[in-house]
Order: sequence, then C-alpha cells, then structure tokens
Amino acid sequence: MEHRRIPGAARHRLAVVDRVLIRALAPFVAAALLVAAPAAAQAAFTAIGTSSLSASTYSIPAPASVNASFVCSTNHKQATVTVAGYSQVPRATAYLFTLTAPDGTSSSTTTTLPTVALTQSSATTGNRTYTLAVQALVGSWVGSALTQPYTC
Repeated sequence: MEHRRIPGAARHRLAVVDRVLIRALAPFVAAALLVAAPAAAQAAFTAIGTSSLSASTYSIPAPASVNASFVCSTNHKQATVTVAGYSQVPRATAYLFTLTAPDGTSSSTTTTLPTVALTQSSATTGNRTYTLAVQALVGSWVGSALTQPYTC
C-alpha cells in the first residue's frame, strides 16, 4: 500500500472539515450523555426497604387512694394534712400534693416519698372545707387529680 502525501492546502481543508464536524456533533454527544446519566444514577437505588413506627398515648391516671389525716385549728382558719401513704401510678416519677383552703389559697409540694405534710391558712370564716389533691407526675406532665375534701 502506498501512502500519498496530501498537499498543504488540501490538508488544511481536511483539518477545517474535521473541526467543523466535531463542533457539529458535540451537542448531540452531550445530549446523549445527559439522557444516559440519570438511568445510570437510578440503577444504584433499586432496593426497597421498610420500617415500622409505633406511637401511643398515655393518660396519666389519678392515684386510686390516699391515706391522709386532717387536723384543724380551733378557729378553723388553718388545716394541716398528713399523708401516710397513697397508691402508686404506673410510670409516675413523682407526686404533686396540693392543700387548698376555702378562700382559694393553697400550698403544694412535689415528692417521691411515701409521706408528706402540708399546712394551709384561710382568711374565710364561713366555708370551712379544705381540699387535698394528689396528682401523679410523669416527667413534667401532670396527671388527673384524686381530691379529698375535709370540713373543719
């Protein structure tokens, strides 16, 4: 096979044609790559996975019972309650005890101990009913109250 040498002008024209052809085909090659790229990327995400999520609510009940004794002052303007025990509430982290006087004033304490004592004074002389409320706490959430009234 014999190689012929292409004269300079003709060789220059072939180089120009090659560049024009490359420039004309470049957009088609780029478009083909853009069409094929997403298909290649999606091939990596063919597995299907599932997981379960469960959620529930918890209504904090009131303690079922409280063993408390009340002592009133002679003028009925002050009461002291001593709690000797109370029923436990599932999941409770502490208990809130509140003694409310007839005039609406109250004193409270939060404890995990089985015994507690509270004293509260009242400015009211007519109504002499004091109320003890016991509520279970679960973290910072406060449950329903067990109330026990006592009239001096």
